[in-house]
Amino acid sequence: MNRQPQPPPPSTARARCAGCRTYFSAAQGVAELPCPNCQMPHVFFVDSSAVKIRCSSCKAVVNAPSNLSKFPCPQCHVRIDVHADVEEVNELVNEVEQEEGDGGIAGETFTDYRPSKLSIGSPHPDPIVETSSLSAVQPPEPTYDPKIKNDLERSKALSCLQIETLVYACQRHLQHVPSGPRAGFFIGDGAGVGKGRTVAGLIWENWHHGRRKTLWISVGSDLKFDARRDLDDMGASCISVHALNKLPYTKLDTKSVGVREGVIFSTYSSLIASSDRGRTRMQQLVQWCGPKFDGLIIFDECHKAKNLVPEKDKKPTKTGQAVLDIQAQLPEARVVYCSATGASEPRNMAYMVRLGLWGAGTFFPDFGEFLVCPR
Repeated sequence: MNRQPQPPPPSTARARCAGCRTYFSAAQGVAELPCPNCQMPHVFFVDSSAVKIRCSSCKAVVNAPSNLSKFPCPQCHVRIDVHADVEEVNELVNEVEQEEGDGGIAGETFTDYRPSKLSIGSPHPDPIVETSSLSAVQPPEPTYDPKIKNDLERSKALSCLQIETLVYACQRHLQHVPSGPRAGFFIGDGAGVGKGRTVAGLIWENWHHGRRKTLWISVGSDLKFDARRDLDDMGASCISVHALNKLPYTKLDTKSVGVREGVIFSTYSSLIASSDRGRTRMQQLVQWCGPKFDGLIIFDECHKAKNLVPEKDKKPTKTGQAVLDIQAQLPEARVVYCSATGASEPRNMAYMVRLGLWGAGTFFPDFGEFLVCPR
């Protein structure tokens, strides 16, 4: 007995229910679908030229061609009568769209994310999504060719998503912002995507270009062991990781200390620390890097600097000011801002000066003008 071939799986959009906050998927062609968990309706692909019809099996409202009498539901594949109760369903869809436009039922619609312009690297081990509106924006053409590309294809230490981030970050670092300093890059992937491994890949790539010094600044000294693990996973065991809080306040590249290359791992607390004699960690790091430093500065969990421009009647934090100062003292550094919550409002972006969104040569002469611009 011959089995009928199964239809190929349709393209899907992933949504997060505005009611119970669970995720579910809708096939392309579904105009409206209730959340399987709480039955709250969500609007997806609306085709104004198609007939709207409700599937009696999965309760989805689908966009059906008007020239067919029967049509397979894209969500559950049950064949449905195209012309049954069309007026009732169209009225329902219009009501749902009106409520959503008025701020009633507002579901967050997501689509599966895959690099659209890079083909190297294995699939990411976990499903990654982006908002449907963001998926409509095309990324720039990748022009950077990583030196460690062959290593990455052999070791599979980074997924295709992480390699895409590495390529775009290195590509951005070849540019300068209009005000003069080297351009920076922001990694805003959500928790669990693997930002630490991506950062390790960036360090390994820059190592192959002869840039043997990196500053990695994060929120806790124990995260140094995660940095060590990520570098080892990249095959970069030859790169030493030095905890700044374990080092004296003297020059780091002297014979007695012996830190001439590698990663110096610092916390934001250490960045603003000073000795009893008045020598600061900031001075120490800038001296170690040197005036022509063009290596990486990683601001991991960079939201720690978000209160550089605080709300009214509050003072800027020392951490925010230190992050700003070290960028100013090392203008050729390759800056990477890394956080899943880098800025919850525009005011929190003040420390991200290397993005080139404000300053000389841009539309906004300073951050204050950027902040008050109507959006």
